[in-house]
Amino acid sequence: MNNRIPYMDKKTMIQRELIKCATASPMEFPTYGAFGPRVGIPTRGPWKRILDHIAEEETAQGRPDITFLLVIKKTGYPGQIGFEAAKPPSAAQRAKAKLEVQKIIAEYNPTATNPF
Repeated sequence: MNNRIPYMDKKTMIQRELIKCATASPMEFPTYGAFGPRVGIPTRGPWKRILDHIAEEETAQGRPDITFLLVIKKTGYPGQIGFEAAKPPSAAQRAKAKLEVQKIIAEYNPTATNPF
């Protein structure tokens, strides 16, 4: 099944770049438009399936979901939150994003500020 996920061959690169964003000072929250060229994926993706795969893998290994760092330019929030579309995010989704980013901060960048 994994071989049917678009951009699965770029999974390690995506994870590595997201870790760079998490550890940067200041912490980075790139848009899809800014992040796509860093990993060789068009701005419009498709992103969902590879990001879902990374999110599931990270959380299954006890790490925070680093895919929360990718945001939509218009809202400043991830395009999906809790595996549901967030265009725009609901109040509950915004609260979840804040919590998840706080977990990323705790794991990778304890001096960072949570923008949510």
